[in-house]
Amino acid sequence: MRWEDTKQILSTSVPPLKNHTATLVKARIFVFGGYDGRRNHNDLHVFDCDTLSWEMFSESPRHGLQLNDDSTATRRQRYLQGSTFPAGRNGHTATLADNRIYILGGWLGSGPLAADDLHILHVDSMLWEQPVTTGQGPGPCNMHTADFLPHARSIAVFRGGDGKEYLNDLHLFNVDTHHWTSPSTDGTPPMPRANHSSALLDHRMYIFGGWNGTRRLNDIHILDTSPSCRPWRWSSVQFAGQVPHPRAGMSFVCLRQRFFLFGGYGISANTYPAKCFNDLYVLDPHDGHTWREIPSRSSINGNSSQSAPHEANPNDTSSSDSPIWIESSSLSPSSSLSNSLSPELQLSVVGCNPSRRAGHTCTVVNRKLFIFGGSFDNEYLNDMHILDTDPTPEAAITTSCNLTAALAKYVDSPDYSDISFVVEDRVVHAHKLVLSLASDRFRAMFSHGFREASAAQIVIPDMTHEVFRAIMEYIYAGGVLADINVRSVAMLLELLVAADQYMLDHLKQLCERELQHAIDADNVLHILDGADKANANQLRAICMHFMRNQS
Repeated sequence: MRWEDTKQILSTSVPPLKNHTATLVKARIFVFGGYDGRRNHNDLHVFDCDTLSWEMFSESPRHGLQLNDDSTATRRQRYLQGSTFPAGRNGHTATLADNRIYILGGWLGSGPLAADDLHILHVDSMLWEQPVTTGQGPGPCNMHTADFLPHARSIAVFRGGDGKEYLNDLHLFNVDTHHWTSPSTDGTPPMPRANHSSALLDHRMYIFGGWNGTRRLNDIHILDTSPSCRPWRWSSVQFAGQVPHPRAGMSFVCLRQRFFLFGGYGISANTYPAKCFNDLYVLDPHDGHTWREIPSRSSINGNSSQSAPHEANPNDTSSSDSPIWIESSSLSPSSSLSNSLSPELQLSVVGCNPSRRAGHTCTVVNRKLFIFGGSFDNEYLNDMHILDTDPTPEAAITTSCNLTAALAKYVDSPDYSDISFVVEDRVVHAHKLVLSLASDRFRAMFSHGFREASAAQIVIPDMTHEVFRAIMEYIYAGGVLADINVRSVAMLLELLVAADQYMLDHLKQLCERELQHAIDADNVLHILDGADKANANQLRAICMHFMRNQS
């Protein structure tokens, strides 16, 4: 895995935020709301994952959406009539269903309870709607989670806090009928909590961690919503491995059948007071729910700013210094906070992790994770970080053989030649010393005990003259491929196999690099077959990565 360089991303138009939401719609991340240490926001910021640029939508005097595009020299404005813009808030949820984003609850900054309102952003028209609903809704919601279940056509809301207490009730909102229900479930639900995280894997909803009013948690509970499971059933997870410390305000997302946990607020090794994290963990549900910490160098925090505690979210525990305990019932008998995995099971990440933070967001975009914002103590952040969980392999090239460019004029030259080859009935002149210096295969061929050692002419039966000539030009040019006229994929594959046959590893690597840039959907299987024939492991990995990520 690799953290990408994001220095080119300009976030000057985006305020520092925590407890905001980030919702992926196609290739854009819609960031709504959040708290900056002084006030709640109701601006809508849209991040384009292809261009790595921001746009901002704000409330216009006509109660529509006004687009402010700071990436261009002129400012574009667009007004939409008849929309109801949500009030500024933090600790809400924003759930995508059918190209509509459903904003639920959050802390408005005043009053004894959190908000209980529901707003819908129609992404196609960029129009806000406050729908009329039926049924008994969840009521005030704050630091809760909400996940869309396509097979149920409903958003599942696991309520956290309401501004006064911690809850664990489950509610469903049907996106077609706008009707609220409270489904019955079997099993033992999670204990009441807020500021937890949730993620979906197939028909299973995972709940991780949070704050229950007394301590932070690191337990995991699963709600099975499969159509064959009636009623839906809660179960707890006995996990193993390098278990994360209890925390709240972290991000917890599912990507390619694994869960990625980053940051949050908690403790480490039973220390006091509480602290922010910038650690990265992976949970594999198919390997006994085993946790693995991903090592990386720590990064440096930026400047601090002053906060306004009187407007802070009452269910946000990221500034609390209360003591915290490990949820020991969630550990399997073999688990330990200090245990280590065998080297072959260790994962790693290239680059520095983002700075410590909680209240941030993490958005899955194909194979990448986009982490935005959050806070650390009194510092509120607006930086974007991108983790590529499956970066494209790069074909490495080692140092070439040390032959001088002066040898180039002796390619297929009879001058000083002491060996010749017959390839497709054509004679190629060469020099034993030059070939022996470049290739162990040629050196062995010319050694005593081999038939070729005393031969003045050697027949090459299984190679084209063009490919053999390319090998000679490579050797006599001192390990340079650029001047050799090999442009077709077929020619490169033949040369790759020949380089393997004559133990020219550097030439193999050059062919792998050239073929990497020629791979497409039509020829990837053909190139993969050639890689297998030539024992070209780098090229094989590149082909497998291409097929794995082909959309």
